[in-house]
Amino acid sequence: MAHLPKYFCVIIVVLLTLLAQAAHAGTKPDFKQIKGAALTALLTDKTVVSEYKDSAGGIKDFRFTEHHFKDGTTDYIELGHMAEKGLWNIIGGDKVCYKYPGNKVFTGTYCFFVYKIEDCYYNYHRRAMGLNGPRNQDWWTSRFIIKGEGGSCDAAVG
Repeated sequence: MAHLPKYFCVIIVVLLTLLAQAAHAGTKPDFKQIKGAALTALLTDKTVVSEYKDSAGGIKDFRFTEHHFKDGTTDYIELGHMAEKGLWNIIGGDKVCYKYPGNKVFTGTYCFFVYKIEDCYYNYHRRAMGLNGPRNQDWWTSRFIIKGEGGSCDAAVG
């Protein structure tokens, strides 16, 4: 860089700084994946109070709870009304999967990687995942807290 004009060197340094910041865009502190025995313990015999993210990035108008029974069944409830009996399990030690056998619309198995930021847990569908975790932390599908354990998701979303 000794032969380049001084202003050109400054521009290069600024661009490199911006690139480094862009590489960490969407990164929030204390972002940690929950997996293995910790994921099982997090959900077993507990109810999540959750909300979905809509395709525009906002929160959908409805929220839901889902109780995870030890026997692998769930009670999924939207807006306080029973919506569906389901099944849950941990697959591969790193994702929680759900199936709703009685539902004629949602006939697949739905799996999510769970990450925690502060007191909030975020679910990421496999399409949002890269080799080292979510490609962007803002690409979560739903987020939740554990009923009765306090916590809030508001502070973690930005």
